[in-house]
Amino acid sequence: MNARRRRGVFWPLLLIALGLLFLLQTMGFISGVSWLAIASLWPILLILIGLDIAFAGRWPLATLAAEVVVIAAGLALVAYAPNLGPGVFVFGGNGPGESDVTVPRSGATDLDLTLNAGATRAYSVSGGASDLVEAHSANPDLRVRTVGTSHVNVRLDEVTPSGFLRPAGEADIQVRIANDVPTSLTINVGAGQFDIDLSDVRIRTADVNVGASSMRFVLPKPTGDVAIDMNGGASSITVTVPDGVEAR
Repeated sequence: MNARRRRGVFWPLLLIALGLLFLLQTMGFISGVSWLAIASLWPILLILIGLDIAFAGRWPLATLAAEVVVIAAGLALVAYAPNLGPGVFVFGGNGPGESDVTVPRSGATDLDLTLNAGATRAYSVSGGASDLVEAHSANPDLRVRTVGTSHVNVRLDEVTPSGFLRPAGEADIQVRIANDVPTSLTINVGAGQFDIDLSDVRIRTADVNVGASSMRFVLPKPTGDVAIDMNGGASSITVTVPDGVEAR
């Protein structure tokens, strides 16, 4: 009897998933996706290979279903945390979020701030914080992780009650940053209305990634050159240049 060898299906599924992911990015439904974030999901590839080797010949339909679930989980992780790189599996802590979070100044001399959120109704970022970082949300969905004392890394996530990054929400979120601390800012958000006013913040660098959105972006007033990188999907972006600031 001649038996025809069954071909595995996880490679075609993987290619389809990547195609869908970048299609959603191109259409503006999710913010920019980095290859570093995708590469950080290499353990999923090992899981898929293991499933295909161990079970595809014996239970092809069940294996196919399991592979679809695994790929969907990886796709969701990359879509909801597109630029987090190797830290894509680290969600900053345990438990539900809070409505108000504060990061004290302590001995901070410079700040690396990362803001992650899904699709939201309104999200604003500005200066004027008396502490290092202050944030308020209409819902208890904020969670913060802080590392360091003088050089402080702060990550602020919008999360679900289960503690995972929230893909979509109806919250109004306001984030304020200290005016006098040099800050490197990264913003990864989905669709929504965004008001980013950095005119009073000592920005060193800014990396802004948004999905389908409407955004007002006010440039900082630097004492030297400041690199600002903006990536958006189907977005309406208004950039305001303060008086006396040169932009190119």
